[in-house]
Amino acid sequence: MRKPWTRLAFASVAALTLASLPTMTAAAPQDEAPSITLDLYNLTDVHGHIQQVAKKGVVREAGLPAMNCYLKKARETNPNSSFTLLGDNIGASPYISGALNDNPTIAALNTLNPLASTIGNHELDMGQAVFKQRVDGSNPSEYVQATFPYLGANIEGMGTYGDGTPYLGDYKLWTSPSGMKVAFIGAIAQDVPYKLSPGTTEGLTFSDPIARINSLAASLKGSGTADVVIAMLDDDVKNNYTKVGKDVDGLMGGDTHVPYEFDHVNSVESFESANPRLAGIASGSYTDNLGLIRLTIDPATRQVTSADSILIPAAEVAQCGADPDTQAIVDKADADSKEAGKRVVATGYTTPFMRGVFTTPDGLTEPGSNRGIESSLGDLVADSLRETILTPDGKSVDVGMINAGGLREDLVPNEDGTITYAQTYEVEPFSNELGYVTLKGSDLKDALEQQWKNDLNSQNSRPMLKLNLSSNVRYTYDPAKPDGQRITSVTINGEPLKADGTYTVGSVNFLLDGGDSFDALTRGGATVTNGNLDRDAFNEYLAAHSPTKDRSADAASGLAPRAAKSSIGLTLPAEPVADGSTVTIPLRGLSFSEGPSITTKVHVSAGGAQAVADVDNSLVDAHASDGAAVITTDGAGQASVDVTVVGACEGKAAGEVVNVPVTVATDFATVVEASDGLSIPVTCAGVAAPSPSADSGEGSKPVVSVPEDSKKDPGASKSGGVLARTGADTQGVPVVCVLAVCGLAGLLARRAQIVTSR
Repeated sequence: MRKPWTRLAFASVAALTLASLPTMTAAAPQDEAPSITLDLYNLTDVHGHIQQVAKKGVVREAGLPAMNCYLKKARETNPNSSFTLLGDNIGASPYISGALNDNPTIAALNTLNPLASTIGNHELDMGQAVFKQRVDGSNPSEYVQATFPYLGANIEGMGTYGDGTPYLGDYKLWTSPSGMKVAFIGAIAQDVPYKLSPGTTEGLTFSDPIARINSLAASLKGSGTADVVIAMLDDDVKNNYTKVGKDVDGLMGGDTHVPYEFDHVNSVESFESANPRLAGIASGSYTDNLGLIRLTIDPATRQVTSADSILIPAAEVAQCGADPDTQAIVDKADADSKEAGKRVVATGYTTPFMRGVFTTPDGLTEPGSNRGIESSLGDLVADSLRETILTPDGKSVDVGMINAGGLREDLVPNEDGTITYAQTYEVEPFSNELGYVTLKGSDLKDALEQQWKNDLNSQNSRPMLKLNLSSNVRYTYDPAKPDGQRITSVTINGEPLKADGTYTVGSVNFLLDGGDSFDALTRGGATVTNGNLDRDAFNEYLAAHSPTKDRSADAASGLAPRAAKSSIGLTLPAEPVADGSTVTIPLRGLSFSEGPSITTKVHVSAGGAQAVADVDNSLVDAHASDGAAVITTDGAGQASVDVTVVGACEGKAAGEVVNVPVTVATDFATVVEASDGLSIPVTCAGVAAPSPSADSGEGSKPVVSVPEDSKKDPGASKSGGVLARTGADTQGVPVVCVLAVCGLAGLLARRAQIVTSR
């Protein structure tokens, strides 16, 4: 029995066995009609990945020619087999497809004979007009027509064409050879307007997809139109599973690029659901799996008696070979696009720049899977934006900013150190225009607050969408604080952000126009664009920083991933603590999810001796796409540090509160400076000043050395591990007596660990 919500494991023997042996009917007693087996195959988020991809000898993406081969054999084995698509078939595509307007992908998918496809947000990347031309075939010289219908039952306003055919249908009815009537309802999450450039969805209305699916399913079954209903929802399976009603027999999902397989009746755990036999599936993305929902039907009652969801890994699909018709389309696309893509845009690079990742509980780590984390590639692009976007006076913008979802492939230089146009195209395939906006500091802070996404149904399907920032910007956040109050400090060029100050922010028009629900970026008015495309400017930036013979040896490998994190999470005590007490400070986001800037130690100081702790760099997140997420919201690199807090209490009255600055350093740099303004409130004890001693000179004080361990601490000089003045006078026995009477001997002992000097 399979555990619920398990993601793909390439060694899943159960999945391989079940998928390899599809059957038309199950055995039945002699007097009974045999049960019917429906095999409902599906793919989601193809994104133009039409070619087969293998890494280290293992096929990771089967490619569409192999998928067609597998599906044809599956249909031969069990004629009661269907194939559907879950949306985002195109858009953000590799160069082989994207450079050719994604025509090769539509043409290749046509050969797979899908019954229908749900519309995804990326189907609208080039606007409604282009989508309609792909559907109605009105511009064949530019766009290949899809021979399958697109579905969007919860979308109003797309209109009709020809003889009144809607551009978006509600459902596709399929009658299997067995006579079973199966309705596939297509719907999409309500967050589409946030994912596209503002204005793209003008005239369209997106209603609650689950409510629409449940209502339509009840109608289809109640009228006898359908025996079986399958929901094809372009949204997260896990977040929506428990909401699906009793009339839905299977839930196919997508959008998040995370593969899921879940069959309720065969699971170890029992999930609360209106339908006890609901099967859920999401194939993942890029043809890394083929999804399958297998339903067993009682022919007499026409009811589902068993449901199984299966992920068929790309490696198994690839064993089938390649369908010649589909392969011919892929080969032509490869030839047509290859020559232009060979152009070298930069040389001398040896270090890869990667997107963020997380790891599933099953150990799967997908490239670019984590859009809620700062990444080396995101930081690189943000720096390029700051340098290449200029204001009318010829100055660089104050802040470079990019959304994680705008970067669709890692940037890995070739073995000879070159980077080609095809590679940067895959990194930035959207062809967004560059520009800038002028914002108040308070608006910029609000934009950072908007990285956290709470309404995962209508706003976004991920709990956080990270903004990667240029290296002159740093900020801290407190994961424990409520929505809208998490940003605790922001510095630009080493200076604290001024709420009423003005700052220019450079980025792509998608983001600056409020895309990904960052509406705070629109408060400064319309975006000032410069006519340049993101990819072209990025290529110029990479070329400008390519190593030359005239540059120093340390620049021989070109730009390198950033060492210091720009965003650090930490939770500090809100209420005053006793002077000299020890507090535990949780820290988050200390490391990148990919090398080389992964710190192993963190050094924290709060007025006293520097404390050091190990960093947990685990990337496993069991709640990556829901509100309990950790790695996809707080970031990688976690630690809890016990820190002794010592305030500058000399001359302060008992009970007076002073603020103690906090500093944080990783293995690479100080990432939270005292000047950032983060502090811990300390209640002073109010030690009385001692009388002058006859046998000691005025102002003479014993000096207590820092322990040897602290002296060896590589971060001590950066983080202020030596305290210049503690405010504790320690002259002779009379003082000790006074302290004893006051009950403060413990405080003196704690401060004996700190250097006292003038």
